[in-house]
Order: sequence, then C-alpha cells, then structure tokens
Amino acid sequence: MTDLEVSEVRGWYRNKTVFITGGTGFVGKALVEKILRTCPVRRIYLLMRPKRGVDIHQRLDDMFNYKGPLKASIASLSGGRTNETMLFDKIKESQPEVIQKVFAVKGDITMEGLGLSDEDEARLANEVHIVFHAAATINFTEPMRVAVNMNMLGTKRVVSLAHKMRNLESLVHVSTAYSNCHLPEVYEELYPAPMDPGRLIQLTEWLDDKLLEALTPHLVAPRPNTYTYTKALAEHLLVNDGGRLPISIIRPSIVCGSWREPVPGWVDNLFAFTGLLVGMGKGVLRSLYIKPGITLDFIPVDMPVNLMIVSAWNRAAGKYKPNSVPIFCCSTGSQKPLTSDALAVHLQKSVRSYPFNSPLWYPDGSAKTTKIMHQIHVYLVNIIPAHIADTIMRILGKKPFAVKLCNKMVKAISALEYFMLRDWIFHNTQTKCLWNTLSPTDKEVYHFDVEDLDWDDYIETYQKGCKQYIMKEDLKDVPQARRFMHWMHVLHRLVQLAMMYGVWCVLSSDSAISCYSLFFSGASKLLSLSPILAAAEEVDGDVS
Repeated sequence: MTDLEVSEVRGWYRNKTVFITGGTGFVGKALVEKILRTCPVRRIYLLMRPKRGVDIHQRLDDMFNYKGPLKASIASLSGGRTNETMLFDKIKESQPEVIQKVFAVKGDITMEGLGLSDEDEARLANEVHIVFHAAATINFTEPMRVAVNMNMLGTKRVVSLAHKMRNLESLVHVSTAYSNCHLPEVYEELYPAPMDPGRLIQLTEWLDDKLLEALTPHLVAPRPNTYTYTKALAEHLLVNDGGRLPISIIRPSIVCGSWREPVPGWVDNLFAFTGLLVGMGKGVLRSLYIKPGITLDFIPVDMPVNLMIVSAWNRAAGKYKPNSVPIFCCSTGSQKPLTSDALAVHLQKSVRSYPFNSPLWYPDGSAKTTKIMHQIHVYLVNIIPAHIADTIMRILGKKPFAVKLCNKMVKAISALEYFMLRDWIFHNTQTKCLWNTLSPTDKEVYHFDVEDLDWDDYIETYQKGCKQYIMKEDLKDVPQARRFMHWMHVLHRLVQLAMMYGVWCVLSSDSAISCYSLFFSGASKLLSLSPILAAAEEVDGDVS
C-alpha cells in the first residue's frame, strides 16, 4: 500500500495546481517547502514582485539556489548558503526535481488586479485548484493607509481573482489569533466588525496622510495597532466578498522558529520573539516590561503550515455548507501554556547553553513589573551606553551606529508591550476536532497537535536556530563561545562590584555625610515641633 493510499490529504493534492501569495515570507517559504516535500502537486505559482533591482525569476532562483550578489557576506559565512537554501536542503537531497514545479508570477498584492498581466491572470484562472493567501504586512506600526492596502485590499484582490478560477476547490486565508485581541477570550468564530470595511477603505482614499494618522488611534481602539485592526476587517472582507467560495481561515498566534521540520529551529527574520531572543543573547536587551505570570502564546511555524495544508483538503471535502467559513485557531495557550516566569527560566538556560559568539555583554537582563523601572533601566543600560559608544566611534573617525540600533530596539520592544501585559484564552476546539479526523499517517506527516510540545526542548532548539540561521554561527563554535561567555560573566560581576563600590564611596563621602546630618537634623526638629503644632490646632479649634 502506497503513502498516497493511506494518506487522504496527500492523495487529494495529487496533480493539483496551487497559487500562493506571500510565498517569499517566513510562513510562505515554509509552506512551499512542505508542499513540495509531501504533496504530489502538479504546479505551484508564487506571486512575486521585483525587489531591489532583482527580477522575479532571479528571486525564485535565490530561494532554492543562491547564485546572485545579494547577501554575499551572509552566504560566505554559511558555506554559500542562505536561510532559504538551508530551508530547502532536504528537498534538494532527496527529490531535487520537484523544485521545477515552482513558477514565479509577476504581480504585487498592493496593485489593482494584483498587478497581473492578462496572460498570467488567464493562466491562474484556468489552472489553479488551491489558493493560500499568506501575504500581509506584520509591522505593528505600519501607517493605516499601507496596512489597509496590503491586509484588506490585498485580500479583496485575491478574492476577486478567486472568483475567476474555474477549478477552485479551496482558498485558505492566514489571519491572526490577535485579530480580536480586545477580547480576553476568543473563540473560532467571526466577531462583529469594528467598522464597515468599505468605509475604512473610503477614508484612506479621501483623507490625507496627516489627518488619517491623527484619526488612527481613535479608529483602532480598543485594539493596539493597525495590524490587528486591519486583519480583523480583512476577515469580514473575505466573508462578505467570498460568497460561495470554499474559504477557510487560519488564525495562528505569534509564529516562531520551526519545531521539527524541515530543520529544527529554522527562522529567517528578527520579528517578534526572535528579535527578543537575539537581543537578549547578544547582551543588548537587558530589560523587558512584562506582567509576571501571564501566559504567552508562541507557535512554531511548522504547526500553522501543516494546519493550512490540512484545512485546504478539509474545506474541499464537502463537510461544510457552501457559504460557511470554518475558522481554525493555531495556538498553544489553551493546551500547552507557557508562562512568562517559565519562559525566563527556559531562556536563562538556553542562552547560556548555546551562547552567541562575541556578545556585546553578558546576557543578564531582567523583567520589570513597573514601566518606570523599565524605562530607567533602558535609559541607564542601553541609551546612555549607546551615546557613549557613538561618541567613541566619532572620535576614532568611524561611522556611529549604536544609537540608531538602540532606538530601533526600543521601538520594537514598545510595539510588543501590549502583548506582554495581557492574558488571552484562544479556544481551538475546531482545530482539535480537525486533528481527530486525520488518519495516523496524516497525523504523522501533517502534525499540528501541540499536546506533545516540550517548551524546554523547543526553546533550546530555537536558541540553536537563532545561532545558526540568524547569527550565521556554527554549532562547532559552542565550546569556544561558552569559554568567552565565562569571562564575560567574570567581567560583568567585576563591573557590578566596581559600581557598588563607587556608590558606597559616594554615599560615605564627607559631603554626603554632611547632607545626611542636615537632613536628619531638619527631620528631628520637624518631629519635635509636631506636638506643639497639634496643640495649637486644638486651641484654634476651641476658640472657633
């Protein structure tokens, strides 16, 4: 019996043609890799736009086979391979021919008609069976006009194209678990729209940038940013415009590095938790404003990717009414909760077990429960040293960079603050039900059940992934990095002792003692006068 005979999901994908938006993003690349490795599809079309002078065919080639001048310094540090080529290593070793199934289609999610030529639009309309819409801006501080154009109008354009597809069997839209983050408890259902999507689109067409920017905080409230706001409205656009299209929605929480596949710990960007992990490991991020004991919801990228593939098959299986839209939440909090306190323990262990080469300082940061203490710590430990470092760079005739880097880090941390101070319960009943319908083979191939996720093991895997794929460091360097970390620890403690001694010297100086004497003398006189003042007040009361 062949794998296709025991796997309903893989059997359904046989000879299908797939269209993917956002295929060059973090989730999109992982999706492309998994489809190529496990699904016997006929063809995959990726919507791509030229970028930085590189045309779409070169960009597609760079995904699988690095040859061009871009990222040369990065590739040289990793044996000529980039994050993308490492991602596809397993495929190139076992079945390199499947890469020929992937074709780039010139287009842009921000343009009318997706920027497709008439010929490409006709080809997609005639051939495509499955659409995965993963393109979006995930920048929390994105201007409203940009967020609307990408997250909302982009979705509207994809739906418009889907209506022209003669053989469409499934359309999977990637949303976010935080689209309804103003609610502490979120179910797998479509909640009322915060605003009519059409009206918001009209506002972005009518208002100038200055006025729209001024209105944005009032529009998005009680949500924290344009990302969560426009993703919520995109779901409504999808349902309203979708009609009888076979649509399903995936809501992942905070997507992080891979857990199991294609390579453990794979990650290709510094967004969200990855940036925090790298900042802490390099000794740059030394304070985090976070509510103690809250549940953080991270999900390894291979989980939503597997759920996307399975949900496409599930939606086409005829189990839903034509106009219904099943929603699947892909999260860990309700099944495998990770508290902020537990995360701190895991991080302390992993960062020191697999340290980065040459950290700027010993990774010994701490969580702050009050914002004022966090701000003071950031100012003393990050901002002031950054200005000092840039001053030294200018004296040496070199280009300063520390302040700019520090400001970016502070801005990134501030954008995450909302999510570090609140608890959410993301219910995933439909996701668990879908998991229970799968055959043993499909459960093994398309694993998205978080029940057996071990956080200690995963965080360590994630740290190793950041070291390999973000910092471009070889794991063979770990013993040397540990020795360097040991001496950084010694230096860190010596500096702390020196600072404590300096504070003690200041506090025990003659001038400081004079100040203490003056303070306590004044306080004692005030205390000695208090009974007299109280008696005087009583006399005044009696007279009145």
